[in-house]
Amino acid sequence: MPAKPVPGGKPRSAASTNRYMAALSHVYTVAVREWGWIDQSPMRKVTRLRENPGRVRFLTDDERKELLRACEDSSERMLYPVVILALSTGARQAEILNLRWRDVDLEHKVIRLEKTKNRDRRALPLAGRALEEIEKLSHVRRIDSDLVFPHPDGKRPFT
Repeated sequence: MPAKPVPGGKPRSAASTNRYMAALSHVYTVAVREWGWIDQSPMRKVTRLRENPGRVRFLTDDERKELLRACEDSSERMLYPVVILALSTGARQAEILNLRWRDVDLEHKVIRLEKTKNRDRRALPLAGRALEEIEKLSHVRRIDSDLVFPHPDGKRPFT
């Protein structure tokens, strides 16, 4: 089934169509389970469209070097270690920025994430530059905050 065009003539992607259908499906689910307005969701009979798997892209060596150079040149001193940690561990932005010292185990060279986006606990091994940066930060950490990357006020994560 081809995607329907939107105003302007360009067709919606399968992913967009599936997101609209998911929202509509949720509305019907609430109407069935919570409000009792209908007995069954008509969305149960609708087949989702096949989505493109997307692409997996990695930075080239030159792009990575340029990114790290720009981070080092930045006036924001937390930017470089945040980016190093992201590149080295694959952790999400929120996981890194909300990281607390109690989650960092320098003895075993690991970060333990208890609260992740998909609610799974996981461990991120620390090695190389990521380990070096975390160790540097551990020597100059703030005593008024448990955050590894605190905002200047110390009460919330670095932005």
